[in-house]
Amino acid sequence: MRAILCHNPTAGTKGHDKDAILGALKLADIDVRYVSTKNGDFEEAFRDALKKSADFVIAAGGDGTIARVLTTLSDRALPVALLPLGTANNAARSLGIAGTPQELVETWKLDRTAPVDIGSVKGPWGTTRFLEAFGVGVLPELLLTAAKGKKPEGADNLRKGRALLQQALKDAEPIDIEVIVDGRSVRGKFLGVEVMNIPFTGPGLPLAEKADAGDGKLDAILLEAEQRKALIEWLDAPLDSPPPVTTRKGSKIELIWTDAPNRLDDHAFDNEDKKLAAEVACEEEQAHVLIPVKHPAQQTAEAKAESS
Repeated sequence: MRAILCHNPTAGTKGHDKDAILGALKLADIDVRYVSTKNGDFEEAFRDALKKSADFVIAAGGDGTIARVLTTLSDRALPVALLPLGTANNAARSLGIAGTPQELVETWKLDRTAPVDIGSVKGPWGTTRFLEAFGVGVLPELLLTAAKGKKPEGADNLRKGRALLQQALKDAEPIDIEVIVDGRSVRGKFLGVEVMNIPFTGPGLPLAEKADAGDGKLDAILLEAEQRKALIEWLDAPLDSPPPVTTRKGSKIELIWTDAPNRLDDHAFDNEDKKLAAEVACEEEQAHVLIPVKHPAQQTAEAKAESS
């Protein structure tokens, strides 16, 4: 098989670097053309690589790399395989993909894919795409705060991110936000609103636990001010219980707010003294992500675990 490998060379650790990934792909008899996401013009280099025939694309890196590849890919009929090398790995978690490059490369089958929606946001800045979420309020504030400090590695990064979010929730002033879901309006004072395409976001948080990445709809997650204490406590063990949030699912979600930051995936923007409105929906054409095929030995072990 022939593939285009889009790789973030600064992601991952020794054993998951460029040479190790290329070695794993060679083991699986996959011939690759390599494109670094740190290239001065990644989008142009990616487009050039796509001019030659390929069976699929590989996105190797953290959530930023995976989102960049999926939202940039012009031919969405071309499958994309994920090698999650980041800390949160929200996209891969949401699709049930986990493992090292050496473990994953031999599990890919071109006829085994899952559809994944690409989100679109229309605002005063134009139209932009996202994979994970578009949000207003406390999570964008977290991103702005985290960008000022040194980023720890591994689990320490998740712990720090959750601790910073707890502090941000304690300090957050409620924001007057109007949320319109398929024409039905909800207006109130919220700590934040996240319009999510996949279940996981931020520092590995299943904030939209019932979101379906391929159903053509988005989940508006309302972080209500009266749930502040419950949200802070939930962050101590976010995988143990449902998030204390209100969810509204719809095909088109509009947000109207004033004087609060917003974010598009992992990019945050400060909006001091601005009144803004954004219209969020899924693009009609979906991407297709390769879902690993489990070996019978793994399926047997999983069945035993479920029955015990």
